Amino acid sequence: GDHRDLHYPLRRQRQMCIRDSKKMTLKIATRSSKLALAQVDEFVSEYNISDYKIIKIKTEGDVKSSKGETLFDKAHFVTDIQKSILRGDADIAVHSAKDTPAKKTNGIERNFIISRTSKDVLVFKDNNNFNSSMKLGTSSLRRKLQAFHFLKSTNVFDINGNVDTRLEKLYRGDYDCIILAKAGLERLRLLDELNYKEMDWITASGQGTLAVEMTESFHENEKLLEIHSNIKNKLATNGIEYERNILERVDAGCNSAIAIESISENSKQIIRGEIYGVKEFITFSGASDIEAIEDIERQNGRRFLNEHN
Repeated sequence: GDHRDLHYPLRRQRQMCIRDSKKMTLKIATRSSKLALAQVDEFVSEYNISDYKIIKIKTEGDVKSSKGETLFDKAHFVTDIQKSILRGDADIAVHSAKDTPAKKTNGIERNFIISRTSKDVLVFKDNNNFNSSMKLGTSSLRRKLQAFHFLKSTNVFDINGNVDTRLEKLYRGDYDCIILAKAGLERLRLLDELNYKEMDWITASGQGTLAVEMTESFHENEKLLEIHSNIKNKLATNGIEYERNILERVDAGCNSAIAIESISENSKQIIRGEIYGVKEFITFSGASDIEAIEDIERQNGRRFLNEHN
């Protein structure tokens, strides 16, 4: 007759759910591009996940991109996928970290799997002797301004579409060269057959890095809890969180021309970056996100962020 017995079946049912969740097929939400699917392959292989189902989602960003639009918030590539997790249609999502907004989404737990490389490459149609009048394709404002400041490029045009589409446009002669992320080309196993030069400039926060998202109640699912713990264990330092704090604090959006990276030197974290204006740019750095933000403010770096809009 003890009233606590009323809760016993519920408690037992909950324990069974948690135990059984490890046997469940993991539903992974992703965009349907070749690169997005290659990123899922990398994720399941890294964490030895064999029982999974891929849920392909056409996002608002994909729709806008297919219409030829280039200036829209990259968050449009992830919002529809996040909604599928919050609805329970998927357990987990794998994105390009570069596409995720700096600001966290309510109800979503995000973790990063740091990439082997964050570099940009300049891919050429013919020989790789660059000259400033070559027709260069990129739809990223950061890359356009880096090409202007560092390559003295005078002939930069928008290019859109997925990696295959962009390479097709290059080879049919629409462009002499295009800028792409090295990590994406490596994931698609295309790099070795391309004529390219690696750029030594700093790139976007999260370039080449994977973002893995799940609901904040992931600890109720044993499989998700295990994946979450494994990702956390592999992160020596999570400098990308510092980068995101800086972007959020200075109100840098996806279309802001800002490059940022955090590197470990002698077990110390160094954050450095650049903000590009149409005619000039600033370089900032700091041993913490606070220091880097102070350096940006000291140079009035925000003035460049809205110069292009």
